[in-house]
Amino acid sequence: MTTVRVEDVTGPVPEYWEPVDLSSRELIDEYERTPLAARGLPSSVYDYIRDGARIAPQRTALLYVPDAHDPDSAVHVSHAELLRKITQAANLFGDLGVTGDDPVSILTAGAPEPQVAFWGAQAAGIANPLNWMLDPDMLGVLISTVGSRVLVAFGGDDVTDPWPKIDAILDHAPCVDTVIRAGGARTGHAPRGVRFLQLEDELERYDGETVGGPREIGWNTVGGIFATGGTTGAPKLAKVTHGGQIYASWGSAISHQVPVGVVRFGGSPMFHVHGLAITQLTALALGGTAVLPTSGGWRGPGVVDEFWNLAQRFAVDSVPLLPTIANRLVQRPEAIPAHHPIERVTSGSALLSAEIANRFRQLTGLAIREGYGLTETSGAVVSSPRGMVTVTGAVGMPIPYTQARVVRTDEDGKLVACAPGESGVLHLRGPAVFAGYVDPAQDDGALLEDGWLDTGDLFSVEENGFLRITGRLKDVIIRGGHNIDPAAGEEALFAHPRVTDAAVVGMPDTDAGEVPVAYVVPARGANLGLPELAEHTRHRVRERAALPREYIVVDELPRSPIGKVAKNRLRLDATSRVFTRLLDGAALVGRYELTAEDHGAAGIVVDVRLLDYDHCSAERARAALAALTVQHRIH
Repeated sequence: MTTVRVEDVTGPVPEYWEPVDLSSRELIDEYERTPLAARGLPSSVYDYIRDGARIAPQRTALLYVPDAHDPDSAVHVSHAELLRKITQAANLFGDLGVTGDDPVSILTAGAPEPQVAFWGAQAAGIANPLNWMLDPDMLGVLISTVGSRVLVAFGGDDVTDPWPKIDAILDHAPCVDTVIRAGGARTGHAPRGVRFLQLEDELERYDGETVGGPREIGWNTVGGIFATGGTTGAPKLAKVTHGGQIYASWGSAISHQVPVGVVRFGGSPMFHVHGLAITQLTALALGGTAVLPTSGGWRGPGVVDEFWNLAQRFAVDSVPLLPTIANRLVQRPEAIPAHHPIERVTSGSALLSAEIANRFRQLTGLAIREGYGLTETSGAVVSSPRGMVTVTGAVGMPIPYTQARVVRTDEDGKLVACAPGESGVLHLRGPAVFAGYVDPAQDDGALLEDGWLDTGDLFSVEENGFLRITGRLKDVIIRGGHNIDPAAGEEALFAHPRVTDAAVVGMPDTDAGEVPVAYVVPARGANLGLPELAEHTRHRVRERAALPREYIVVDELPRSPIGKVAKNRLRLDATSRVFTRLLDGAALVGRYELTAEDHGAAGIVVDVRLLDYDHCSAERARAALAALTVQHRIH
């Protein structure tokens, strides 16, 4: 059950953190008989953080480790100090004219100062965290789309450095009139044509006790605008509410019985809703500690290698993992200590391999509890509660006050519920569902009648009510009209002792439309023979159609900033390979340039430019590509 670190607690623990067993559907149903409104949760993220600060004001709230190889470099920020700085930041933004629906865009990092800016921006207006690794023109478009006049940027270090992009971003974001540098290096040019401030210098000019101004924040007030994990064009911008963030953080925590005073390892990106609203916010609200390993989180030099040392040094007891990080940790069994302080490990963002989960349990004694959520639900709203027997692939049950349904479309085009074990699209309804996209046209197909959200993810529901991930609609491979789940091939490859990472995607095919192909990353120093891989997989994949047609060995898989395999980039690579083979086979070697682009719902489009265009070569190209269903243009 939930425990309280008595030696640190000097203030009241809110009643909404009362321990509860939610390990079955029946217990959740019983808990839901008390309305959510009666649980006493605050209506603003600021008040939620303040409640947590009152539990243990002098306890470390943010523990920042700028150098993973040097734990002594750690910077400690207490709850009292953090709350004061957040309050000062809110008042600074208010003085700059940020009120109500005004957004503040933040090129954030895993250092304390950008966190102060993020939470302060939500108290004054709306926080808009952004992935600094995006191209400057894309960042400028996103900032202009939300209409921010104030841009906050981490000052930069060897891991995270958005500062060289500032001028180029401003060229595409004429709405910005103020740039604030928050943490990092205090060197580098001042951006041209705008007011320039240093956050640390400005904060002390403002009241740190109360947030000024007339703003009233309610449960449904928009607090953040988060960019989704879009892979084509500009990501969608999702409006999440104060209540949604509080609810997702609280509901996930009570399901897992996360203790007051928890020490959470915050390696997820701090521009992503999970890193901010689940990992960090939960630690702050519980009077605990969020450990921030370098400004780049899991991407930081030495963070994965030094993870177990950092966990022991700082008594980490809760770790939200990404599947790719779990995989990297089990690749180094010699680094795993016989005894460690970790009690809870969760996983999300992508399907967890059963092979990796089993290895992790054998090496650490810890079962990885999977969960599910998305930007549009402020993070995890389906979890594997503490006390529930974990089964890899089953992500558990909706947290209290969230409903889920798995549906398919029948012959008449109507939605019908799937039978137990039948795969369909997951819909969610509950307090965490977002307030829509900044572009209302994008709400169509996502926000449905009666408050339901179409997640676009494929699930099945088991007899006991547990939800199981079966894939994403866009990841399904359609071979001759037959739907193939790539997970079967991937799971088989993960079982190979010399495979460290793998992904299966669809490759265009002139006969079957598309066929599965595998991208495989060998373990360090290992040699992988393609016949060996094929034989290994053949014995483990029961469905012949799901066997990869081809195995492509690569040094690493492309990943999104939050650790998901960027399968769209693999599909683009697979498509380019097929087009190249067909065109080269048509005696056009060296006589064309090929560009493949992912257009989202419109699919992949390939542009073929013939370098010495004539009727004969154009006809050969058309004939070679005629049987492919991929859209293409020859010119």
